[in-house]
Amino acid sequence: MRKPSTILAAMLLMASVNLFSQQSSITDYLVQCEIKYGSDADLVNGEKYSYPYSQALGDPFFFPETRTAEITIHEKEFKGQLLRYDIYNQQLILDYENLYGVSASLVLRSQWVESFAFENQKFKKMEGPDGKAGFFQILGKGQIDCIYLWSKKYLLNLNSGEQSYYFTDPDRSSFLRIEGQVHPYKSNGNFIKAFDPGLQKPLKQFLRQAKIKVKTASDAQMRHLLEYCNTLSHEN
Repeated sequence: MRKPSTILAAMLLMASVNLFSQQSSITDYLVQCEIKYGSDADLVNGEKYSYPYSQALGDPFFFPETRTAEITIHEKEFKGQLLRYDIYNQQLILDYENLYGVSASLVLRSQWVESFAFENQKFKKMEGPDGKAGFFQILGKGQIDCIYLWSKKYLLNLNSGEQSYYFTDPDRSSFLRIEGQVHPYKSNGNFIKAFDPGLQKPLKQFLRQAKIKVKTASDAQMRHLLEYCNTLSHEN
C-alpha cells in the first residue's frame, strides 16, 4: 500500500475521506490526529521525518536534544510541544508519540510557522537583510533590538582516514535593528557605529564598564545592553 510522503491538512481530508477509502493508512492517521490534537490539524501538517545523518559527527540542530517549545501556526499557539530546530536545513522537527506509544517525527511546514520559543529564546519568521525569509532569534524589546540567524555547516572530514562528514558548531549572524533599520555587526566597533554620533561615546563607555564583547556575548548580556541602548536613545 502506498504511503504518502506528505500529511495533508486533516480538516480538508476529513471532508473528502470518501476519496481515500482505499487508503486506510491515511484515514487511520487522521483519526489519531483528531483524537490527539482535536481540530488543530495545522500542527501536524508536514512531512514524515527520518534522521539522515546517522554516520556524521555532530548534528544539525540548535540544541542536540529535543526541547519543550511553544509554536505559533496560523495565529494559533501550541504550548508544550517537543521540538528540534534544524539550523543546517532551517527546518522544525516536531517529535511526539502516537496513540500506540510509538515515537514519531514530522517536519513542520516552515512557511506556515510564524514563531516558536524555547523558554527565554524566541524565534520569529521574518525577511532577512538578503531578502530571504528565515527564523531569527529576537533579543530585546523596544525600538532597538537584535536578531540572530543561526546556521551550521556540513563538511567533509579531511583528517579522517576514511570518508566521513561532520557538523560545525552553531554560528550566528548578528544584526542590530534601530527603528526598523537593520545593521549587521561583528564587533563592538560595528555595533557602536550604527548609532547616532551623540550616543556613541556613552555606549562605548558602557560596553567597556560592563565588559561586553558583542561577538560572543550571552543572551543575558545582550538583553542588558539593549535595555541600556533603549534608555539612552529615549534620553537623547
